[in-house]
Amino acid sequence: MDQQEETIEQINKKKRIQSTSSFPLDLISEILSKLPAKSVGRFRCVSKLWSSITTAPYFINKFETQSRQKKPSLLVTFKKGDKLFAFSIPQNRQSSNEPHTIPSQPVHSYHMTYPKSRRFFPRASVHGLICCFQKAKKLIIWNPTTRKFYTLTKPEKRWRKYATFLLGYDPTDAKYKVLCIRFCDTTDEGCVLTLGSAQESWRRIKTNHKHYVNTYPAYVCTNGFIYYTAYTDKTDRVGFIMSFDVRSEKFRMIKYPWNTFWYFSVLIYQGTLACLRSNIPGHTMTLWILQDAEKHVWSPKDFLVPFHYYDQSLKLVCNLIGITDAGEIVYIPEKCYKSFYVIYYDSERNKFHRVEYKGIADDESRLKNGLVRSRLFNIPIVRNHMESLMSF
Repeated sequence: MDQQEETIEQINKKKRIQSTSSFPLDLISEILSKLPAKSVGRFRCVSKLWSSITTAPYFINKFETQSRQKKPSLLVTFKKGDKLFAFSIPQNRQSSNEPHTIPSQPVHSYHMTYPKSRRFFPRASVHGLICCFQKAKKLIIWNPTTRKFYTLTKPEKRWRKYATFLLGYDPTDAKYKVLCIRFCDTTDEGCVLTLGSAQESWRRIKTNHKHYVNTYPAYVCTNGFIYYTAYTDKTDRVGFIMSFDVRSEKFRMIKYPWNTFWYFSVLIYQGTLACLRSNIPGHTMTLWILQDAEKHVWSPKDFLVPFHYYDQSLKLVCNLIGITDAGEIVYIPEKCYKSFYVIYYDSERNKFHRVEYKGIADDESRLKNGLVRSRLFNIPIVRNHMESLMSF
């Protein structure tokens, strides 16, 4: 009887395999590409066939193309000891005139070997990947979607200290590159590493324009260009923006549309480089949108809004972190107690809207993640994050 049951089970298994293999491969690929990244990761374990389909460069590029068509998210991250937590929340608020609550689901919350002495400092999300550790002794690229860290090779000895690293992506050749620039020194050279190639090593390149960068310069990457803040030397108070073409590896200097020092944010607005600059504290700010990098042409857009926002009901100071493509300015409270809030400023109606997200810092989440007595303040927020299945 047992032998008969075993035979029947084997027959049914063969039928399932035959049924699955009868589907055209392009149809299987199309169906899998429509699924969330988390589901794709699980289905890689179904069979060798599905694993080969979902790890193929064509599938990964197709998945990321569809992912970019979706709305980007804000990646909320924090760590305690050797535990790293990450949560993904919508970057654009839902259409509503009243404050509302949206439950937040964590992208991942897992335990990993993490050096307690190292500071977790995620930078910009570039095509789904994030450069986390800035010290060359342990330069790591993080893919929040696949929950993987990739340790990169070290630059030559003279570049291992006092250097900052900027991640870029070339959409034409579908390649990631890391740009290394020395700080605390005026320089006309840098180093570049192309990711994903076992034979690649750090290459030294000339910038054609001497400049000085801070330890963590503000930077963004869009349309195949890395943009980062720079200065002529340590005494320069105004500075300029350096542009790095990820594909051609050429540099260009872009002048600001102002010649006096004041605080500003570098960001991406509707796929274009922009600077959000406060004019008079508590009165106005201007969004300067880059129109022509070669001619240093910027287009201004003014807002009547304070640069820093204080929520009277929460009694919290909020920091400006960016602006959505819809033109809403986004603020995050400096401190997080039992709820995590995002404040949106509607520039057209001159109104603020506060959105509360559950599942990040409330009592239940703190108890679950061992953060009951932890103070959460100045939480790293990564803007414009998209899902990616890229691995190296």
